[in-house]
Amino acid sequence: MRLRYPERARSFDAWAGDYDRYRPGYPDVLFEEISRRLQLPERPLVVDLGAGTGRASLAMAALGWRVTAVEPGKPMLEVLRAQAANQGLVLATVQASAEATGLDPASADLATAAQSFHWFDHAAAVMEMARVVKPGGGVALFWNVRDADRSAFVVDYHNLLERLFGDADTGQYLQAGRSTGRERTQQAFEDSPGFDQPLLAELQHDAQMTPDDFVGMAFTASYVRALPADEQERFRTELNALLTRHGHVQGERLTVPYRIDLWTARRHAA
Repeated sequence: MRLRYPERARSFDAWAGDYDRYRPGYPDVLFEEISRRLQLPERPLVVDLGAGTGRASLAMAALGWRVTAVEPGKPMLEVLRAQAANQGLVLATVQASAEATGLDPASADLATAAQSFHWFDHAAAVMEMARVVKPGGGVALFWNVRDADRSAFVVDYHNLLERLFGDADTGQYLQAGRSTGRERTQQAFEDSPGFDQPLLAELQHDAQMTPDDFVGMAFTASYVRALPADEQERFRTELNALLTRHGHVQGERLTVPYRIDLWTARRHAA
């Protein structure tokens, strides 16, 4: 039986290690753009909501930003803390939801959500962001979205996903970087009295990985993990065949182009 969308939002803890190993990170240019757009101080106080294993939290901490990573899943937080220790990075961690962080009011210059806002209760999360972000501070929401405009392989991979997972429930996730997902994100902030009009920017970057890494990344998607074992193997077989058709063989690395959808909004000044 397939997990429904709300259940999938709680399912990532079971494969926190794979998530950390295979998911792509974020380039420094993203955080430079966030700082520029929101006019952040040199070492901003950041609350990273739905931090997961820390792909964004650790990148910001490496820049000298003062980060509090908020994540409801204990296994995810354990990976994040281990990675921070391995990299010699200092940041705070809180096991809590994006909708109820327990943090002090007006305690952050910036709230971020990396590849996670679509899982939140939008109204409650935006209200919590308005509570913890200082007047004049800001919010940055961003997603890595595979860029089909720059890769025939990505086009065919998305077609495979649509064919196998194109039901209405899974579609909520597949649409995260498309127009309907954008409309929901924009509406969440337009409905909030605490923020200015949200602004969208698109950035580009590339990720290098082996074919096995790409398959591993594909299997970190909640809608894949929710499949019965026989359907997971069918998906693995079809994905490996697709990689082979595009000439991506083991021992070589492929370039996966990404578009970053970045939403920023400024907290109303007092």
